[in-house]
Amino acid sequence: MKSRVVCRSICALAGAVLVWSGALALAAGCPPDTAPATAAPYVAYRSAGDLVFVSGQIGVDPSAPGPVPDFETQMRTALARLDAVLAAAGSAPGEVLRATVYLADPADMATMNRLYRGFFEDRAAALPARSLVPGLDFGNAIAVEIDVVARRLPCN
Repeated sequence: MKSRVVCRSICALAGAVLVWSGALALAAGCPPDTAPATAAPYVAYRSAGDLVFVSGQIGVDPSAPGPVPDFETQMRTALARLDAVLAAAGSAPGEVLRATVYLADPADMATMNRLYRGFFEDRAAALPARSLVPGLDFGNAIAVEIDVVARRLPCN
């Protein structure tokens, strides 16, 4: 019984801290933790403190009927989507701490590396830590997916 009371007290305190930190973020001019809508049951990003966790961004233009067969176009589209989600989350490519890149075809690794490096260098951003998972069968002509963890930019 005593453990339930302690647990409830801790949970109430944790909830109060989350509400308080959210209020501080809004008072400081930070963007709210609302993510762009997705068609699937997930959000584009979620933040905790000054960290932003970006869901996997694929190389499909939402206004197109499906993925294009060209890997380079898919990679550029995935990076553009990543850039847009980071901006919506109050972050930027220079704040990316860690990335995971999932490739359907390991033969695309050289092109992926060239475009990935260019994405960060073009924005004067340091390369983040990165993991690469090659040889995944997405089952739907998707050739690449990228997820990241980044810091939020300081709010005004």
